[in-house]
Amino acid sequence: MLVTLGLTAAACTTVPASKAPVVPRVLGQQKGAPAVKGQPAPAGTGQLDAVTCAGPTHCWAVGAPGPTGATTPTSSVPPAPATVIDATVDGGETWTAQPLTLTPAPALTAISCPSDLLCMVVGLSGTGTGGVVLTTDDGGATWAQAAVPGGAIVVSGVECAGAGDCTVIASDGTAYWSAHSTDFGHTWEREGNLPPGFLDAGDLSCAAGAACLVTGFTATTAGHGQGAIAISTDDGATWTVATVPTGTGLLQGAACATISSCLAVGTTSTTVSAPVPAQGALLTSDDGGHTWVRAAVAEPIDDIFGIDCPSPSICAMVGTNWIGTPAVGTGAVAHSSDGGADFTASATEYTPLALTGLSCPTTQRCVAVGGDTVALIGLPHTTSPRPAASGPTTLPRAPSRAR
Repeated sequence: MLVTLGLTAAACTTVPASKAPVVPRVLGQQKGAPAVKGQPAPAGTGQLDAVTCAGPTHCWAVGAPGPTGATTPTSSVPPAPATVIDATVDGGETWTAQPLTLTPAPALTAISCPSDLLCMVVGLSGTGTGGVVLTTDDGGATWAQAAVPGGAIVVSGVECAGAGDCTVIASDGTAYWSAHSTDFGHTWEREGNLPPGFLDAGDLSCAAGAACLVTGFTATTAGHGQGAIAISTDDGATWTVATVPTGTGLLQGAACATISSCLAVGTTSTTVSAPVPAQGALLTSDDGGHTWVRAAVAEPIDDIFGIDCPSPSICAMVGTNWIGTPAVGTGAVAHSSDGGADFTASATEYTPLALTGLSCPTTQRCVAVGGDTVALIGLPHTTSPRPAASGPTTLPRAPSRAR
């Protein structure tokens, strides 16, 4: 019996399991189950800057050419065309390149798609000598050059509510102004100038039934500026400067969750010559974008480049977290379930580069881009009621893009 018991005890002895090897964390990887899953953009993609979704499945990302396709002194093979437009038809799970026939490829800064088939994209020509406007009526299978607003050396922002209602922000080198097209870019009518001294006007956001907002800055001292917001309540015919707190850093994007409640994002840095590691900045407005105040709490993203609110309560923001010394920027995402009163950081997987563009077609999902990376963002399914705000809510927002 003793022998039997001894053998039995020996047979039941548990051998300690070998420990799994420790895998070092990738730069930019956060702890926790990832709500944000990034992936490389299609091969040949350069520097993606903006993204828009026409619905829950169809999205497009645009940017500037990268080193792919550049000629080398020792190469006799013609360079491959640079990819500056990528698209997805499954809500951001997979992406494909959409080729252009333009050589050299343009640097595209903004896109708006009012339907799964219609898109307008704007930017700077590949030669750097003038603005460029491209359109598609077949979902991006083919792209054609449209007219450029007269005198525009660059077109930096676009918003289309439909084929007969497109607004762009353009510059002739001395001032920024808006132009409107009723025939999907075949002709343009110049509208109002943005306020004097308004610089770096790019992000254009127009909510249905509400104001149009453009973010930028005004110069203060050499190499520095204060964040500024231009607002139009007559579809771009006239523009005025909104009231922002003194000392506001550079602003990169804005969005209105309702007719009255709006958010603007950027950085506390005032340096305009080069990116400087700083904290994220959030401004809020309860009068439709006319006056702004700083958010009461610190934001979980160091520098914020884009924001979108698919409902009065659900919002998301993207940008940069600075890691290490010297600081290296990695992609960061945060979400809010109370209309932007508080944001919580989202765990990410493969976001090695700053995220600069964001679009949220539903309250459960967003897509973001930055560098040669695309990311799919899952939003929490539970929401908290937004505190009551003055004014009615909007109708569904026009398709928009965030930088």
